[in-house]
Amino acid sequence: MELRVNPEPAEIMHIDLNSAFAMTEQQANPLLRGRPVGVTNRLNDYAICIAASYEAKKLGIGLGTRNGEARQVAPDFVMCESDAAKYQYVNKQMREIFESYSPVTQMKSVDEGIIDFRGMRGLLKGRSLEDIGREIKQRVREEVGDYMKVNVGIGQNRWLAKVAAGFMKPDGFYQIDGGNLEAVYGFMNLVELPYIKRRMERRLNEAGIFTTLDFYRASEAVLCKQVFRSVNGHHWYLKLRGYETEVEYGIRTVGRSYVLEHRTSDPEEMATLLYKACAKVARRLHQNDLAARGFMLWLGYVREPAWGPRRGWNGPRGWHERKMYQTSAHRADQLYGRALELYGHAREQWPDRVVSSLAMTAYEVEPVKSDQLYLWESEDARQDRLEDAMNTLNDRYGELRVMPAAVMKSKNPMVDKIPFGTVRYFE
Repeated sequence: MELRVNPEPAEIMHIDLNSAFAMTEQQANPLLRGRPVGVTNRLNDYAICIAASYEAKKLGIGLGTRNGEARQVAPDFVMCESDAAKYQYVNKQMREIFESYSPVTQMKSVDEGIIDFRGMRGLLKGRSLEDIGREIKQRVREEVGDYMKVNVGIGQNRWLAKVAAGFMKPDGFYQIDGGNLEAVYGFMNLVELPYIKRRMERRLNEAGIFTTLDFYRASEAVLCKQVFRSVNGHHWYLKLRGYETEVEYGIRTVGRSYVLEHRTSDPEEMATLLYKACAKVARRLHQNDLAARGFMLWLGYVREPAWGPRRGWNGPRGWHERKMYQTSAHRADQLYGRALELYGHAREQWPDRVVSSLAMTAYEVEPVKSDQLYLWESEDARQDRLEDAMNTLNDRYGELRVMPAAVMKSKNPMVDKIPFGTVRYFE
């Protein structure tokens, strides 16, 4: 029996800051306004565009475009190095605006936020969500920056609100509800739907689903058994009809990733870099009172050109390994021991490879267990107290103002960059 469209009113608002990182740079520097601008995490000869302004996108400059290639297309193109402080300020200002309308808000990423107005009609004092949405657009210009523009979408669930926020960019406003749901699906391609990419489009096509309306009209059995082959089919069946399926999870992983300023194959230098990254992961665990049993290390390698009959690139793009430990870890020295163990495995397999980037992730997280008090203090307890003291000083004076001597030895800056798509490190 087919499920009807959700009869509830559209009361979830999705706000999307248009070309957030590039627009923030244009807001900060008026000389960049109206020019094609890109943002990269590390400005060097290998820099690629991670975010682009609308002016750049119109010229075909987008994700993955190299600095030199962009300049060939647009001689006035400007590549900016990402600036965490600017994006943190924008994120904070937008969060404060959203929370002034409803206590149920969430920043889904640096540039996207959700306001849930369900059950909050009394707070609106008779005003429509359209009035609220347009007021938010104006407040962003006044309180965040006069060059900043947002798209606002309203829907019956978070996914439909995100769909609505994707229309009429930049600076658009749209609402999707039961009255126009089929009409909206009628003019959208499958890959225009959030979370549907080319690979999933092929799977839908194999099940006889070629349009978004086909997707909407497909039975739950087809979605569950032929397309997704999992409970995801049930979730999509509900989502397409306006029912909420998203569930909020707590922090499940804590990690750090870096593109190295100075590429290296020196084991001693790598050991120092690993300790520095572990110190920063440990800081994040400490701030959330977490420890982790699992640990993953990823290394990105420089690929050398191969000569001879088989031309191309020689060697792997990268290496990674993960391991689950019996005990959880939360201190930098504990994480460092695990990082060194995994790095040793990488050295055994690829001893001469030059490392260009690294990432580490602590997973299978759990709350830090309170240590039992003993008459005589153990070495572990002393190390915990020492790290607590360092964290207290760093909380007051800034990230890694106090650090182990091993971390200070590194001449490779490894400057923090904001991971695109998450706001975890702002919280």
